[in-house]
Amino acid sequence: MARAGIYWAITLLAASVGASNAQTSPEPYLHVPAARQLKWHSLEYYAFVHFGHNTFTGEEWGRSQSPPDVFNPTSLDTDQWAQSFANAGMKGMILTAKHHDGMTLWNSSTTAYKIANSAWAKNRTEQGLDSDVVRMAAESAKKYGIRFGIYLSPWDIHRDPAMPKPSLAGTIFDEPQIFGDDSPGDYNELYSQQLTELLTMELSDGSKIDVFELWLDGASGSDTVQTFDWARYRDIIREHQPEAVMWGHQGVDARWVGNEDGYTLETNWHTINVTQDDARLGEQELMVGARDGIYWTPAESDARIRDGWFWHEEEKPKTGDALMTMYLETVGRSVALNLDVPPNTRGLIQNEDITSLMEFKDLRESLLGQEILHPGANLTASSVREGNSDKFGPQKMLDGRDDTYWTMNDEETTGWVEIDFGHACSVNGFVVQEHIALGQRIGSYTLEAFVGDEYTTIVNGTSIGYKRIDTLSNTVSTSRIRFSITQSNAVPVLQRFQVLGSNDENVS
Repeated sequence: MARAGIYWAITLLAASVGASNAQTSPEPYLHVPAARQLKWHSLEYYAFVHFGHNTFTGEEWGRSQSPPDVFNPTSLDTDQWAQSFANAGMKGMILTAKHHDGMTLWNSSTTAYKIANSAWAKNRTEQGLDSDVVRMAAESAKKYGIRFGIYLSPWDIHRDPAMPKPSLAGTIFDEPQIFGDDSPGDYNELYSQQLTELLTMELSDGSKIDVFELWLDGASGSDTVQTFDWARYRDIIREHQPEAVMWGHQGVDARWVGNEDGYTLETNWHTINVTQDDARLGEQELMVGARDGIYWTPAESDARIRDGWFWHEEEKPKTGDALMTMYLETVGRSVALNLDVPPNTRGLIQNEDITSLMEFKDLRESLLGQEILHPGANLTASSVREGNSDKFGPQKMLDGRDDTYWTMNDEETTGWVEIDFGHACSVNGFVVQEHIALGQRIGSYTLEAFVGDEYTTIVNGTSIGYKRIDTLSNTVSTSRIRFSITQSNAVPVLQRFQVLGSNDENVS
């Protein structure tokens, strides 16, 4: 009896191990995103808010160094900002808490050069109103259900000895020039204090500010050499806002896309091989990234609804059509879109800008709302991992979940999925997503439509990554679609596949 018991125990264990192996997910491929980066990827589209000193002087970089009284929004309403962005489908906003001019929008203890010392702020305080624009904006974002981010310029004209400031001479704003390695004082200490103040800010309800992204601009218009202590900044961010993504020219968590025009190239890898401490990558290198790079540092496109970053009355916003093109050439190529929408001198988002944003939203929803694939559609695949369709079958790409996917056995790096609609459909686009929690793998793919009596290639693509949106210049009438992965560095793992068009049985 004892031997029989041992035999059956071994048999059951073997069966259990076999069943477990049959449901083993693929191993992560090389470097994968951190949890905070995965959340950031899913935001896709959010607002950049350039507001401050320059709004009132007509500048972009604040070289005039005007006193704080220049800041005088007559109808400031951060609720209007947040509500406008939320209505437009944006998932967050990043505010210029301090731009290059050095004037802070919060009541910082590190400088006298702050809007808290303006007549506007003092008047609001006398009325019992808040004058801390950073706190106001953060509260508005929370109120309207969008995320809040902070831009804190490393370059600081106000502290830079190479930048003239005649209008501040003899005033309390004529402060020590500590920017630069050869200057007296420690600018890294000042910057660290400012960063800490922002990241530990309390809102009026006593809750702590919640920051999804820190935008540390690398631009400078000065010959002054200042070595920034990125490691120290990173430690401060990780300590106080561990879920925040740190944006820089090439990281830590997200990189510049290489231009400010709202586009990237067809191929985009989420990884690169350098950090902030290394020599800067060129524009093309930033757009493409490095396949199988050692750092997960995805690209973000910072672009503008107007020609300038700050409000300029003579400028007009881009049309909804232009913004839609921008979207397809950024988000549609797996790059986040950070679109600047600057408040005017009244402290409001201009109505014509809101109109453009809403036109863009309508175009976006019109395209993406045409999904004709739904759970239960007739999908077949060249292969399914361990034959386990319940866990890894192609139907998993249609369930809308972020934790399920279609995949094959580890040794298979090419394969296909075929969709049979059962009748003719008008097709004008596709959305494909890799399950990037396990890494970025795919290097090329094709989309084919069955036309006449054969398959015809209608899309040739390269990288996929977080999301790829392909639109067709001409609608194709077809009853079958085949999506083929033609090259991948490891077994492909596909999280989502959508076909956009019209599911009309009367189409011939």
